Amino acid sequence: VNYISLEEYLYGVVAYEMSNSYPLEALKAQAVTARGYAVRAKTSSGEYDIGDTASDQVYKGYSPSNTARVIEAVNSTVGEVLSHKGKIVESYYAASNGGQTDVPGNIWGFGKNESEWKDDYNYKAGVYPYYKIKDDPYDVENPGSKHQEIFVPKLVEGTTYAALAHNLPGEYIAKIVNLNESCNVRSGPGTSYTVVGKAYVNSAYTWLATENGWNKVIFDGGIEAYISGTYSEKVPNGKFLYANNVLSDIQNRAYLALQSQGVAIDAATDVKIISVDKLDNGRARYPGTESRSYVTANVSATVAYMVKDSTNLSEQVNMNVVLDLMVKSGTSFVTYSMAHSYLDSTLRMRYIRQAEGADGYYIVNTRWGHGIGMSQRGAQTMAANHNKTYREILSFYYEGTEINQTGSYIPELPDPINNPGITSMVHSIGSDIITGLSTNLSVETFLSNLTVNNGTVSLTSAGKPKTSGIVATGDILQLKNSTDAVFKEYPLVIYGDVNGDGDISLFDLLRVQRYLLGTTSLEGAYLSAADVSKDGVITLLDLLRVQRHLLGTQTITQ
Repeated sequence: VNYISLEEYLYGVVAYEMSNSYPLEALKAQAVTARGYAVRAKTSSGEYDIGDTASDQVYKGYSPSNTARVIEAVNSTVGEVLSHKGKIVESYYAASNGGQTDVPGNIWGFGKNESEWKDDYNYKAGVYPYYKIKDDPYDVENPGSKHQEIFVPKLVEGTTYAALAHNLPGEYIAKIVNLNESCNVRSGPGTSYTVVGKAYVNSAYTWLATENGWNKVIFDGGIEAYISGTYSEKVPNGKFLYANNVLSDIQNRAYLALQSQGVAIDAATDVKIISVDKLDNGRARYPGTESRSYVTANVSATVAYMVKDSTNLSEQVNMNVVLDLMVKSGTSFVTYSMAHSYLDSTLRMRYIRQAEGADGYYIVNTRWGHGIGMSQRGAQTMAANHNKTYREILSFYYEGTEINQTGSYIPELPDPINNPGITSMVHSIGSDIITGLSTNLSVETFLSNLTVNNGTVSLTSAGKPKTSGIVATGDILQLKNSTDAVFKEYPLVIYGDVNGDGDISLFDLLRVQRYLLGTTSLEGAYLSAADVSKDGVITLLDLLRVQRHLLGTQTITQ
């Protein structure tokens, strides 16, 4: 624990939440928001007031020689916080809002409309009068704001967007998926082999075999090479392959729709897209608000297809299909999923924009962060390009607030305490959990891999001592001090062991599947164990990786 004054703490926050290179007025705005956030977020119980990661605010200490501008920004706003009607506000901020600010009720699901306000506040419902849904031109003006737009042409056939003339031989092809740009192609089935080239998203190669989770293909120049199964998918060969990612998605949706109508087609690549007649926003992510965030897109397309065992195209037909811009995980929609692998999964607001003229449409993917309160990129632009002061920046992002003073003092350091500690050269000891555990690991071996200082450890399972057998997800390692009192507890997590039996089996696959279907719930260590991709959410990708582990084509890393 680092004992430090509030103002010195801000030196180590502002320097990393923004950068010392930012304009001074933007840094001042960051200092005021970070100060208010810390005052509201810090707790009076536990071992510390506030964490040092993005879960609270990033804090890494500071070097006076490298943070002179940051220190000036903090010192010139010392003690200043945003308030509304005498209360310090929760001054949330994020990297980029994608051109539209949002509200806590949308992002964190606490409530959505002004009818829930009570005396201008309803914190329980997540309604705050100083947060609004409105356009932010400063954010999109900043070239550093992450932004992705994918063009979808209206006319496909007879244009440069028409199906590729690939003529790949073989019954199957390996199609590149699950990435935004490209992946390495190697001389053998593993990352230790030489890189022989790049494979770009939605390209395809003749498939030869699958070895150790890698697809063996005929690569450029006719050489045999390997592409990771994480980024390549074995699919039946077909006649029509599209370089445009969205057209491939529409093609697949049309194929599934035709199959549901009883039309016999060998593969999605036997569907030819003539034109995309309409592409509109579908289901709103936050109905009843002005948010531009949508979870689906509605498509009307004209297609033709080759019926099984036929070499002739059908007559052209019009089809209405739905694209997933986001997918359901539990009770909320998330951006992480193989269902939309062509969209940058780190961005959180998606919608359709009509292209200038009548030649097509754009799928817009934007917003780096939650989008509530101040956009750090927007603040940078306001200060650098528009000469806005920090007060003007804060007034734009937190409407109706005022700047007041709060106390700041240097706390007395506590007496040194010889607290117990635990380390391991084999396992990963986190602040909250222990990972890096293999399946079928014996309790004796696990405990022997730990080094304990100033205390002892013991293992429990379901509240009872566990001295033999194998360790499993949900077991608790208790770290005790010299008086044998429990100092801290660490849940154990084996990624893929979702049912807590110490192994990865079909039961774990079924449990992840049921969680995604919403028929069962997962909590604590079991929820962490289901996140085998370690991206913070449980999606179809996690289900697929458990399946591949069971098939022996890809091992879950611990």
